[in-house]
Amino acid sequence: MTDERRRYYRIDDEVLIFSRVITEAQIDECLEDFWANEHAFSIRNNYNFQIEQHIADRHKIESKMPELGRYLNVLEKQIDRITDKIIVDEDEHSMMRKSVNLSAQGIAFHADQASQQDELVELKLKLLPTGLRLVTIARVVLIEEDDEQTGFRVSFDFEHLHEADREILIKHIHGKQIESLGNAQES
Repeated sequence: MTDERRRYYRIDDEVLIFSRVITEAQIDECLEDFWANEHAFSIRNNYNFQIEQHIADRHKIESKMPELGRYLNVLEKQIDRITDKIIVDEDEHSMMRKSVNLSAQGIAFHADQASQQDELVELKLKLLPTGLRLVTIARVVLIEEDDEQTGFRVSFDFEHLHEADREILIKHIHGKQIESLGNAQES
């Protein structure tokens, strides 16, 4: 498990987060819903992921047929605007801003109450400043008393995460790395 968690680069970041414990009785239904009925965030992320996979094709089209390239660009922007309007997150008002340690495989953050080891939790994340959102089913892998604050530091592994959402995380983390390197060079 340690190898898996270390496979991806980790950063310290700030996100908005909503968490919900999944009880034993809810696990099967929750997982079926997670994989069968992609969350609206994941649908949008999957759409963007597919667009990025065909970016070379779009560049070829733009170079050979500029009018068609511009038209495709307009369609992409309109779909983005539509999905912005129709994606409503009922939990967004409950999201808390948290300092986290984040990778494409997991997350750790301070919690006032201890979780249970191996507990499954649904996490909704809103990445800052982009506002990109994703949903994952995560497992509690480590609980430590937090020496700096009262409470606990809880670490989660993302057990169930749509591939497009993982790509969003990887790009977000990579962008933060580049930003950090740029800031370090300016100092």
